[in-house]
Amino acid sequence: MDERWQRILRIMDEAFEEYLTGMAALRGRVVTDLKRKVSDSQVLDPPPSGTVVSTGAAGFEGEAWRARGRRPRG
Repeated sequence: MDERWQRILRIMDEAFEEYLTGMAALRGRVVTDLKRKVSDSQVLDPPPSGTVVSTGAAGFEGEAWRARGRRPRG
């Protein structure tokens, strides 16, 4: 029975290692794509004049809670 468990654990370790390798490759592609967009000025364009820009995440979180139908705490 120990040999079967060792084989199962080895397979799990190999699968996890492949998962990590794939995630690292995906992260690399995403970072490369974002760098390309930033260098092409597609991401960091300033908003049009007269646009109100939120400076904090608190309002966003509150909206997200309400959007999901939950009451805000407090």
